[in-house]
Amino acid sequence: MEYLLKASVVICIFYLFYRIFLQRETFFQANRIYLLIGLMASVFFPLIVIPIYIEITPSVADTTIPFIVNNESQHAVYDNSFDWIQFLYIIYSAGLAIFLGKLLIELTSLKLLFSKHSYYKDKPYLLIETENNIPPFSFFNWIVYNPKTFTDEELKHILNHEKAHAKEFHSIDIILTQLACILLWFNPLIWLYKKEIQQNLEFIADKEAQNISNCERSYQHVLLKSSVKNHKILITNNFYNSQIKKRI
Repeated sequence: MEYLLKASVVICIFYLFYRIFLQRETFFQANRIYLLIGLMASVFFPLIVIPIYIEITPSVADTTIPFIVNNESQHAVYDNSFDWIQFLYIIYSAGLAIFLGKLLIELTSLKLLFSKHSYYKDKPYLLIETENNIPPFSFFNWIVYNPKTFTDEELKHILNHEKAHAKEFHSIDIILTQLACILLWFNPLIWLYKKEIQQNLEFIADKEAQNISNCERSYQHVLLKSSVKNHKILITNNFYNSQIKKRI
């Protein structure tokens, strides 16, 4: 329990510092490093034990023999108070199991999606065209999209965006963030921290895709179109997400 409290304090400090000083900055790569350092610090910093040495002054032992009264008629008193610590451990373990199970389900569904569809190579990327009504997303070097819902120009922008995610290994950030959320699921700030990480990754991919695009307005139109909500897999980098106004 002490470890979880310390980890929560560390993530709180990094989150508040980011919100106050770094959120509006456009140094997206530097922000990415900072946010990842915050995750690592919240996991490993509480494990550091700082030894404290206290000088003990020797005292003279009391040689007086205590007088012990054996009262057999005195009944033992049983502590029937509720064990809150054990109760909190049970609640935490239940939440841990639920969120871990949810992650495993998402990984399984992702594996099934990859196995049911054929792909073609666009080295080093593996592209999957699907007819499912899902937003475009990437997972490491896998890129999944529905070509029937976009024009050729829109599809070009989206692929450039997802290739930027793959090239920068943003899936590592997403997985680490998801694991941190599972570990500290009870802390609301870790979910806000996750949102900031995902948003910053979108800024990075947008910037990369914008540098390739010949028309800023065309790319912005794709972002506006992506404001329509669809089902998303949380452990992937989705082109469709919130904060469209900020991205534009």
